[in-house]
Amino acid sequence: MALSEMQAEAGCLRSSGRELPAEVFVDPVSRLVVFHVSGPAERALPLAPSASKVVGTELHVKGVGAGKATGWVKQLNGKMLPLSLLKVDYSSSVPRAGTPLTDANGAVIAIAHQTTGAHSGYALPVDVVKRVLEDVQGAGRVSRGWIGLKLLPQSTVPEVTNVQEGSPSATAGVKSGDVLLEVGSRRLADYADAVNAFYYLRPGVATPVRVKRGAQELSISVTPVEKK
Repeated sequence: MALSEMQAEAGCLRSSGRELPAEVFVDPVSRLVVFHVSGPAERALPLAPSASKVVGTELHVKGVGAGKATGWVKQLNGKMLPLSLLKVDYSSSVPRAGTPLTDANGAVIAIAHQTTGAHSGYALPVDVVKRVLEDVQGAGRVSRGWIGLKLLPQSTVPEVTNVQEGSPSATAGVKSGDVLLEVGSRRLADYADAVNAFYYLRPGVATPVRVKRGAQELSISVTPVEKK
């Protein structure tokens, strides 16, 4: 996450002539960088609960103007993304990567991620920020959750094609042929939705998984393990 008017170098951040010792954590999937700064705490921007309902709303960008969330991006150039990005159209220039985008209450709802045009770009939803912060604050490192399911990208629905033997999903009772309806709080309509939901899995944290098996809908609790 870029910090306004700060420079990072050799394990510290420099701001207005001050040097602050800092640890650096990188999420290789989202490419989000988190700095854990030692020393006196400064005022932090609050984080919104989630960006799940942000599409269609106005976003605010300090020093740049306003923007509007116009939709979710699940793939680029035919390649499936490891997590869904937010598409944002800006009223003026696109902010630099790492700039916080806030909602009407001043809470961070997304982080500018990539420019796609003179007035448009992609952003990481605040859910990604919170997911990485949970790891950093809880375990001091970034980890990925794994439940041992395989799905076909070409399928029109998120249908399980294989459950790895001995995996958390096998232990919980998920079966090949099950169609995933929900993973955690996220509803799934296709393969990309499943990939996005798997990003938010946390090792050791039981996750409710709702599946359709034949004519039945079943709720199963699956506890991910750390992905090696």
